[in-house]
Amino acid sequence: MHIPLLIKIVSIVIIVLVILLIAAIKRKQRGMIWPLVILILLGIGLDTWNGLKEYNRTNEDLLNVKADVNISASDLIHQYEANDSTANLKFLGRVVEINGNVKKIEQDERGYYTVIMGDTTSLSSVRCSMDTIHNEDASHLVAGTSAIMRGSCTGFNKDEMGLGSDVILNRCAVIVKKD
Repeated sequence: MHIPLLIKIVSIVIIVLVILLIAAIKRKQRGMIWPLVILILLGIGLDTWNGLKEYNRTNEDLLNVKADVNISASDLIHQYEANDSTANLKFLGRVVEINGNVKKIEQDERGYYTVIMGDTTSLSSVRCSMDTIHNEDASHLVAGTSAIMRGSCTGFNKDEMGLGSDVILNRCAVIVKKD
């Protein structure tokens, strides 16, 4: 879990102020107690505000985000199959825009769509899990046509049993549907 630098700094300052407050109470320096208490309360308030801001943060809609990488689905699969460590350095955690053939559209029991893209002659594919706000856009896609999808690359499921490897894109949006 990544903790923002500001929260770390404010937390350290609060700990130092609490130590100073305890020392002031032990030395009976009454003039130091209230300023320290006020500073501690301000620090706790700032920490709480930053924590709530981070907790309520939402992901940006990838339909409106410029892609970090534009690549065909088959090239993306090929790069991961050739060397997944090198491909992770290029694609993992980045916004990737792929173009290619729609192999299949799957819908789970909760109604969420996953668009499977790639070469129909290969078992390997790119699995594009749709963003909830763009979920219905996938229902208009047809297997055998081509499309352009944009999503965040979250990894690679390597082929261990001859069933085909999968590159995983999450929070996807349909950019262009081609017939």
